[in-house]
Amino acid sequence: MLSRIGKQYHFRQITRLKQTKRSHIEYFNKPIIEGQYGVVPARAVPSHIQKPSYLSETKPVYGIYEGAPVVHNQDMIQKLKKAAQIAAQTAHVAQKSVKQGMTTDDLDKIVHEFIISQNAYPSPIGFKGFPKSVCTSVNEVCCHGIPNLRPLDFGDSLNIDVTIFYDGVHGDTSVMAQVPEMNPKITKLINTTQKALYEAIKICKPGEKFSKIGDIVEEVAADEGFTVCELFTGHGIGELMHMPPMIIHNFNDYPGVMVPGNVFTIEPVLLMRHDQYSMWKDNFTVVSPDNPSAQWEHMVLITEKGYEVLTKREDETGI
Repeated sequence: MLSRIGKQYHFRQITRLKQTKRSHIEYFNKPIIEGQYGVVPARAVPSHIQKPSYLSETKPVYGIYEGAPVVHNQDMIQKLKKAAQIAAQTAHVAQKSVKQGMTTDDLDKIVHEFIISQNAYPSPIGFKGFPKSVCTSVNEVCCHGIPNLRPLDFGDSLNIDVTIFYDGVHGDTSVMAQVPEMNPKITKLINTTQKALYEAIKICKPGEKFSKIGDIVEEVAADEGFTVCELFTGHGIGELMHMPPMIIHNFNDYPGVMVPGNVFTIEPVLLMRHDQYSMWKDNFTVVSPDNPSAQWEHMVLITEKGYEVLTKREDETGI
């Protein structure tokens, strides 16, 4: 899951959006409408499955958002590798399950059942009140979409953001899926976003600046005429879902360099164009109307010689 930055900018954009009327829909058959479809309550998790601390704490700690980048020891790295692979397998199953007519709640059920079959916990349930097992962001939803009863239609695209908790640590990854017939412009956006992720991963190594990731993502997006959503970041990950370092996906001056033992997510959101944003009353769903978005995510470990992609899927090439 993504962490949020730039709140002042974000809410200025929401205010302007309320004053703007949209006269047409260019990319989608039907816009995503707030509150149009119901949300089924969270699915039960068996009692024997270990759960994250934020479910039981009086004052939950969801993440650490300042300080030096975390350096994990070998024991923690092995745990993170296992959690990352469960997340990757879950995302692969979810991506291959997408078809016309199913709802994102159907997808939530598939994700939920696979995660608990691995004796893992679906991290989104209860995270700051999130009510489901996975984030499903359809079409113009930039991120944090909550699975509901809306059927997927021809031409829809969606991000499936999987986070799991296993053996005391989180694993986090996301993939894109499309329902044919695909809009070629949206397909290009999806492919460019994946390319931006891959190119950013390839520069990771000891001594490299964290800020370089944003440079690469911004350059790849701009080369294809797309823009980077500046509201959301990647993050370090471990016992908590969000930890230092913060990974900014556009040009930035975030301090520090990578060292062996850092584990973090790179998860850029690219948009068709720069535009305004709206957050729904659920305090999670962020939308940019008639403005397709795409996002891919991987967990990256910095090694002595370079990097290792912990959430790499079995069928994945290019990294």
